[in-house]
Amino acid sequence: MIEEPKDRLKKAREDAGYETATDAAKAMGVKVPTYTHHENGTAGLSRAGERYARFFRVSLEWLLTGRGEMRPSAEHPTRSIPMYGVVGAGAAVEMIDDPAAHDPAGWIDVPDDGEIGALEVRGDSQWPRFLDGEVVLFDPRPVQPSTLVGKYAIVQTMDGRRLIKILRRAPDNKWRLESHNAPPEDVELVNTWRYLGVMNHA
Repeated sequence: MIEEPKDRLKKAREDAGYETATDAAKAMGVKVPTYTHHENGTAGLSRAGERYARFFRVSLEWLLTGRGEMRPSAEHPTRSIPMYGVVGAGAAVEMIDDPAAHDPAGWIDVPDDGEIGALEVRGDSQWPRFLDGEVVLFDPRPVQPSTLVGKYAIVQTMDGRRLIKILRRAPDNKWRLESHNAPPEDVELVNTWRYLGVMNHA
């Protein structure tokens, strides 16, 4: 059992894929010193705990007291989430800046679990992992690219493309986008979002 709330907060942050407290604070829009004070124990979590638990997708009771499971196993109700458009798996798609600032193109039902958006795949560069027309789920809150290295990520490039790729580090402050059926590409990124899963869209 992890004894202190600050230690549980650090574990939640690390398990969510954020290498540093600074990365996590920037991703959730919290002032870096504020979050750092919470994680190093110089400030309590009584008021901020709910926000952190929601962002890191952990139980608030576990975070504050250590009781119960870190991530409850109980089933969640279904809810409708916004479909923000399409994401390229080889095909070029329209530019996107902040998904939450745009009206959804449609809605899709998924288990209720925090902040989730959906995108429809276009192209076949990630076949057989992602098929043209499938729906991928993502967290519409932007994160630092460094938190997604080696993982599938939704990215927006400087030239306006929005793609789903495996993210790697590259020279000259660029990021390497890897595909199953296309050569890697080194690019500069405007935004990155966390890929959550894939589902068939009826």
